Amino acid sequence: MRSLGSTLILALVAAFACFLAVWQWHLGNFDSLFGMPPSAVGQRLYDSFTPEEVKHIQVSVNGASARFSLEAKGWQTSSPWVDRMDPRAATSIIGFTLGMRVEDLSAEDEIDLLKTGLGDGGVRIRLEDAERRPLASYRLGRVTPWKAEIEGMEQAVPTVFVHPRDKQNKRHVYACTGDINPLFKDGLKFLRDHRPFYFNPVTLGKIRIRSQQGDLLLGRETPGSPWRIVKPLDLPTDPAVMKSLLEGLFDLQAIRVSDRSSATLPATDATAKPVQIAITPFGSESETLLEIFPPESPDVQMASATVSDRPGTLFALPLKPEPGLVSLADLPLEMNDLRDHTLTRLNIASLRAIAIQPATGPEIPISRQPPHPWMVTLDGVSREANEGNLFSLLNAVTTGRAIGFESDAATDFTPWGLDRPILTIRFLVGDHQGLELRFGIDGKGGYFVNRLGTPTVMRVDESLITSIAVRPYEWRHSRLWSLDRFNLAAIERREGNAPPVMLKYQFNDEAWQANCEGEDLGAKLDPARANFMLSVLEGLNVSRWLSPTDEGAAAALANPSLVLTVVEKSPDAEGDFAGLAQRTLRLAPAAAGPNPRMYYGGLNSELHPFLLDAETYGKLAMDLFEK
Repeated sequence: MRSLGSTLILALVAAFACFLAVWQWHLGNFDSLFGMPPSAVGQRLYDSFTPEEVKHIQVSVNGASARFSLEAKGWQTSSPWVDRMDPRAATSIIGFTLGMRVEDLSAEDEIDLLKTGLGDGGVRIRLEDAERRPLASYRLGRVTPWKAEIEGMEQAVPTVFVHPRDKQNKRHVYACTGDINPLFKDGLKFLRDHRPFYFNPVTLGKIRIRSQQGDLLLGRETPGSPWRIVKPLDLPTDPAVMKSLLEGLFDLQAIRVSDRSSATLPATDATAKPVQIAITPFGSESETLLEIFPPESPDVQMASATVSDRPGTLFALPLKPEPGLVSLADLPLEMNDLRDHTLTRLNIASLRAIAIQPATGPEIPISRQPPHPWMVTLDGVSREANEGNLFSLLNAVTTGRAIGFESDAATDFTPWGLDRPILTIRFLVGDHQGLELRFGIDGKGGYFVNRLGTPTVMRVDESLITSIAVRPYEWRHSRLWSLDRFNLAAIERREGNAPPVMLKYQFNDEAWQANCEGEDLGAKLDPARANFMLSVLEGLNVSRWLSPTDEGAAAALANPSLVLTVVEKSPDAEGDFAGLAQRTLRLAPAAAGPNPRMYYGGLNSELHPFLLDAETYGKLAMDLFEK
């Protein structure tokens, strides 16, 4: 018969077994009873929550402690300051916590916690959710002697000692990837946001600036609209400069922040008011105002500043450029810095006509009817316009920039020579809208431009004007001739004072014959080189057309360095052979020396000489014979 004692023991065992079954069914494991097993090497130390769940952070080190909470205006500090936490620091702490990968581990009683930096004075971090339930709690120690290899990263990353303090996971010390110890130096000051502004550039709708030069208001209608200067004048802004301003305001960072109650603001007077920069997002009339107080002396490197949404904080902002920091000197805050410096915002695709009127020459009309090319009318004859000069013109007026603004209220344009412009260019777009640019020169040799109908006078560099072709012959197409190898009979080639070489060509079999003064050179001729030279001649384009009276070209071409005479079959109206015609091309260096950059050229059937680049000349003058 079973004793009462054994029966009681069996009952207790059965009850305990039932208890364990219920516990496992409820929690899924026995970690809270027997302790969580250590995280294995290669696993993340924390992986049971997401970054979005973290709403509170606590950090302490060497007696300094700080508490942070995520609020509607971002991460805020409740102690030891009432201020904004640097959101980048919050992101780093959360990202580090979730990214820690175990590289090694040891039982806590087998390691000296003081030597690993895990003692009582070390860094302690605690992450909590919205109900302040703990998500992660651990001590962060020193960097270990080992580094970890991470797939996709070129260099090994450091590892640090980590001692979890979670209720169920504090029996081991881990070596984990990453290191954020520098965040917690100097009394946790790096966790306090040193940037006065914290905003989303996409949602920003207004920027108000008050400087010593006056007040300025920038605005845009929608997040996708371009920024404009609204006051004191309605002007377009330079997109690149506006981008620089927005990035500068976002990245502007104090060298030092302190409590306003512990500092005295600099005195101000009517002649030196604080500079103000105020930003307003879409859908709000409340602006965030940054006030920058004048430095007490020109030698001061920092300026004191306050911002309206952080009333208890005083910022020491860098006045002059410093490596790695955006300074106040880096911010474009003046109207002439922010305004658009380009001459026009022409829509090239809708452009239909251009009229170039130099002061000392005839008007040059250029027009286009898509899909046909641009045409220019010269001496009453319409022909294809020079594409290179057209590109230079359009590039000058659409990307060329003013180097200064002389006036925004001009009524008398005489001081800048704009009453009698040296050059006028009119543009007509497809919807019959047009604009006219007038270029002038003053008595000191300065160059200026005004858009007809506006009071603005801009100063421009001389190179912008000289890049525009204003002589009719310059607008001739760059193609020198039409050369068809089907009708090619021969090319006579003479270099300097050497005897000419006659190259006969047969299109049917692309065969060449060569002779010089009766000597057959066919065996030495390289057909590939001859064919290459012919391909260059077929598509020959001049670099620039010159005046018929160009003295330099006339003198050089009197003694050419290379002469090419092309002999072609001339067909009649029915396409039958009607005889031979020839054209002679002469080339000569445009400057003294062994390697001139340009060569003069002249075609016997053309009135105008031209310039040819050295590379093209070299292809025509290449040696055609094997050594």
